[in-house]
Amino acid sequence: MMGGAGKRRTRTRKVSKVAPILAAMVVAACSLTPDMFDGPIHDVTRNYLRAVAGGTSPAPFYGDCGGTHGGNAERALAGEGGGFTFSMDSSTQDGDSAVVNVDVTGQDHTASPYAVDLRRENGKWVVCGLDTHHVQINSGVDPGIG
Repeated sequence: MMGGAGKRRTRTRKVSKVAPILAAMVVAACSLTPDMFDGPIHDVTRNYLRAVAGGTSPAPFYGDCGGTHGGNAERALAGEGGGFTFSMDSSTQDGDSAVVNVDVTGQDHTASPYAVDLRRENGKWVVCGLDTHHVQINSGVDPGIG
């Protein structure tokens, strides 16, 4: 036997050029901090939820919304009890429409997912509805700070 006897073969892997980009996107998506939720849509959402939690009428936060304003939101949040707390989870904005995902912790001390639907009317962000689940948002692309 000549030459090849006793030689060990090793395999090498080529690292994809896409892997570092994907890793950066995952880090960006997982690194959202509370100060990331500091845009106009977040301010309206925060003030709206504080009003509802505090027992104040949220009517000033509602817009026309094409004739379907967010009155259902009060009923949806009633089950959480007064004084609930909340935290923002994620958000997205596309032109004059936006959604802010929030987790509301009520009297049962369990966080429940909600999605606050907002529209910009006459240059002002208004609440148009509230869903009792989070809306799918492409993480890491745009936290919706506009």
